[in-house]
Amino acid sequence: MKKKVAVSMQVRKKVVKGYNNQMPKWFYAFVPFKIATGGSSQVIPLYAIHLGAGAGEVGLLNAFSTLSSTVGTVFWGKLSDKTLKRKIFILMGLLSVSIFLSLLSFARDFWDLLAINAVYSFFLASTVSIPIVLLFRNVRKTRWDEAVGRFNKIGGWAWVLGLLAGFALVKFLSFRQLLLFFAIANVPGVIMALRTIREAPVYLHRNNIKPFVTQVIQKSRYLPNFIIHMPTKLKVSPKFAGFYLSSAFFWISSGMYVTQLPVYLINNGLTGQEIFGLALLNSSTSAMLYQRVGLKLKSKNPALALIQGYFIRSLGALLLLFPLTVPYSLLISALGSYILMGYSWSYVSVSSTSLLGRMSSPKEQGSVLATANLINSGGFVLGSLAGGFVVSQVDFALNFAIASSMGLCAIVPVLGLIGFSFPLHTPVHIRRRN
Repeated sequence: MKKKVAVSMQVRKKVVKGYNNQMPKWFYAFVPFKIATGGSSQVIPLYAIHLGAGAGEVGLLNAFSTLSSTVGTVFWGKLSDKTLKRKIFILMGLLSVSIFLSLLSFARDFWDLLAINAVYSFFLASTVSIPIVLLFRNVRKTRWDEAVGRFNKIGGWAWVLGLLAGFALVKFLSFRQLLLFFAIANVPGVIMALRTIREAPVYLHRNNIKPFVTQVIQKSRYLPNFIIHMPTKLKVSPKFAGFYLSSAFFWISSGMYVTQLPVYLINNGLTGQEIFGLALLNSSTSAMLYQRVGLKLKSKNPALALIQGYFIRSLGALLLLFPLTVPYSLLISALGSYILMGYSWSYVSVSSTSLLGRMSSPKEQGSVLATANLINSGGFVLGSLAGGFVVSQVDFALNFAIASSMGLCAIVPVLGLIGFSFPLHTPVHIRRRN
């Protein structure tokens, strides 16, 4: 009898081990989802402009979306932890894409679009961190890095595919029809998730999840794309003060830069298809560089890579200040700006996560990452509002000049992490990755 029980237990261990060694099939349910969200990410601001929105309104649209998404991430994450349920919240987030994209297609004016999009962002936030937490319950701990990288790679290239679909269809379909198209394209993902996601109710404390340096490809509206933690109390250790200040400058700069870029290009004669093409080039550039940047950081100080990313992003904004007197000068400067934006994002996203991981101890990584996410989201909201205000009150040139300058200001606090000493500077030890 004892022998039979021992054999039975051994078989069960093999089955569990075999399951944990495989990448979950529900990863592929996010392919239709990312196609829909990737393509619609460009349709929404273009549709707002089509409805008569100016620079201030587009800034407001992005600010409300970011704020709603941040609140939603905290709310759904805590609720899923409290109920120990993941599948229901993921399904809700996936289903919200089809529902709200359909509703957005019936928006009568900009204010309808703003309200629907804010609610949409709140529900969509359930797909940000909860799938990652579920992933940690479905995959062996020794393969977490690999699994997160695989999940983001699958979703990331699907995001690019969505942009490609938008680029091909925007010439033939109206913005309302495009929103309906992506709403329908998302449906297979909901069905696949319903069939393949296995609930894992075991509690997993988020503060025990370390920052991961993985090949993340997608970027949902340029927000921090690995939001697992949000702080319950805001504590800023002097050791991280420089990094947080740098992040604040960068995200304010990004809010002013990326939210006003489509408005600037449309106002100066570019078409919706050209905007889709530029966004596709931007995302593809990032996608091709993530793995290379990750490999570089094994032997390179991530602070250097972060400085490189900040500098390149500032150059991207600076390109938009060139005079529009030469033939095709706008298209050339836009092309360069989008490429540099994608190039810089691969450096900033990977190196900032790596830097946080190396500077913090295992016990403080959760709270450090939480504070960074809050600062990043707050900076983007502030930048979006500031960009809309500056453009509506002055012009685009001043907005992009300020964005570029703030990107360069972001470099200064990071210099202390590569050996430059400043008054009252606290030395920080940066561990090398194993």
